[in-house]
Formats: sequence, C-alpha cells, structure tokens
Amino acid sequence: MPTDAAKDKDTSAFVRDERKGARLAIGVAGVFILGMLFQWPFAFLGAVFASMFLQGPTAPSLGAGLKLVLTAFFMLLFGYGLFSVLLPYRPTFMIAQVLMVMWAFSLSVSGKSPLLVILALMEAVMMPFLVHLSLDIGLIFAFALPFNMATALLATWAAFGLFPPRGAAPQSAVLTKPAANFDPTRRLLRMTFVTAPFVILFFMLDGGAVITLVFVGILSFQLAASTSEGPKVAKALLLANLIGGLVAWVAYQLIVINTQFVFMATIVLLLCFILSNWFISGKPSAPLAATVLSASLILLGGTMAPFGDDVDIKMLDRLLQLGGALAWVLLSFVTVDHLLPERKRPPESTPSPDDETRQAA
Repeated sequence: MPTDAAKDKDTSAFVRDERKGARLAIGVAGVFILGMLFQWPFAFLGAVFASMFLQGPTAPSLGAGLKLVLTAFFMLLFGYGLFSVLLPYRPTFMIAQVLMVMWAFSLSVSGKSPLLVILALMEAVMMPFLVHLSLDIGLIFAFALPFNMATALLATWAAFGLFPPRGAAPQSAVLTKPAANFDPTRRLLRMTFVTAPFVILFFMLDGGAVITLVFVGILSFQLAASTSEGPKVAKALLLANLIGGLVAWVAYQLIVINTQFVFMATIVLLLCFILSNWFISGKPSAPLAATVLSASLILLGGTMAPFGDDVDIKMLDRLLQLGGALAWVLLSFVTVDHLLPERKRPPESTPSPDDETRQAA
C-alpha cells in the first residue's frame, strides 16, 4: 500500500540526533542541579524553561532572550501591583484573575508564542495566589521567574556551544504546515470554562500546591489546541503527565535512600538522559518525552526545594493533586465538548456579483 511505503520511507530517512539529546539532558540537569545547590527561589522553573528552549533546532538569539526576560519581568511586576491593590476586595480580585486567565488564552487563540502563553498563564494563576499567601512571596516570584528564565537561557547557549547542531535545521515542515481552522472565540470560552472554575475553587479552598494551577492551565491550553487531532492526543497528554508523576516519585524514592547531594545530582542527570534519549528516539511517542520531563521536574523540584521534614507528605500531596488536576481537566473537557463543542472559523462572506455591480454604481 502507498501508506506503508510512505511510513517505510520516513523511518529510513530518520536520523537520530545524539547532540540534541546531550544538549537537552545536560542543559536541563545542569540548571536543576545548580538550583538545588544554591536554593534560589522557584529554581525548578529554570529547568523547565531550559527544557523548552533546548527542544528547538537553534538557541534563542541574545536579543530574543533579553526581550523574553524583560517581558516576563514587566508582566509579573504588573500582575503583582494589580493583585496587591485588589487584595482587600475579594470579589474584584477574583474577577480580575478570571479576566487575566482569559487574556492569557486570548494570546493562544491569536497565534502568539506558546512560551508567551505559558508566561501569561503563570502570571494569571500563580501571582494572585502567591499575593494572597504573602505580598513578600508574590514579589519574590516576580523577580525569581525572570531570573530563572535568564539562567535557562545561559544554560541553553552553553549547551548549544558544547553540542552545536550538525547542520541547518529544516524549515519546510514549519512553512508548509496548514493554518489551524477554528473559531477563536469558541476556543477561548472552552479553555476559560475549564480553567476558571478550578482557579476560583482552588483560591477559595486554599487547594494546596500552587503549581497545580499551572498544570490545569497548561493542560487546558494543550488540549484545546489538539482538539482537531482527536481524543488520542488528549489521552496521550494526560498519560504523559501521569508518567511524569511516576518518574518523579521513583526518582525521589531513590534520592531519599542516599541524601548526599552528589547522589541526587546523579539521579537527576540519569533521569534527564533517559527522557532525552526517548525524545530523540524517533518513536511515535517521542514528543511526549518533553511533557514527561517537565512534569517530573516540576513535581520533584517543588517537593525538594526547600528541603524539610515533610517531604514524603509533600510528594504524596503533589501526586494526588496532579491526579486531581488531570481528572478535572479531562471531565471538564468532556462536559464542555457536549455543551460548547469546537467548531471551525465562520467562513468569510464573499460579495455577490449583484453587490459588486451595486458598489460600482
């Protein structure tokens, strides 16, 4: 069959990029280990950003990296100022948070960079909750996230310097990819209806680890963007996050056997190499390795930093909260699919010959 021949051709044309795997593993592990060593705030986010940067064929330019860090800083500083002022007025505070969530998703439906969308989601869901906990924590987050992003960029540039690409990255696949056809208003509402109720309930009930909010927002963004590709993509994304939770739990159990820092660094490096090897394997499931890596680093880093006597309980809580977040997103999308299904962009009306004749007259 022609389809089988095409598959054979694609398989034979695949070239395993060992340098890309080394860049991803060493760059991400290096940022995570340094963060654990120096214990700077929200250090695990630096490893997550490094993972995003290192998946690309080239490193961000100096100008693009500086623009990204400054954008993150001013966005978070604005969010801190806004929610600090609105903190005494709870109804207005929560309305502003929902509007901020909608703004973040509007960036997605308008075709902005996924990284910018994730930054906006972090501001919309994390900053209000941190300001609610403590103004000092909120201010630390406003400075710590850009710092972690800058650290990730430095690690990315260093990794690309140590393991440069073998040649120019092909751009044809990007250029020929057809534009997505969806109703932007409908998709914006769908993502908001999944995320906003969870954010409100989390805020009202003080629902636990703030990183759970980020999981819900990013999953909503990912699942909405993959709706046209069928339920298999949704199941794969949910499965990847569950695998990430399991990987984090296994890594943590190994680390507590031997609490020496060198042993922890070895486990993290091994984890990153295993997942990066999966990422460059060329298997159909390879793209999921990036999601597994991010989820495992968030859970592991959020549990280990800062270290404390309740780390066992914290890890269990993180896993339970992750499972609850995944269940919420899945059930919410099933409900939203029935009440507000995805639809294509309404066709633009073309003027009829009579209209053109009338206009010409």
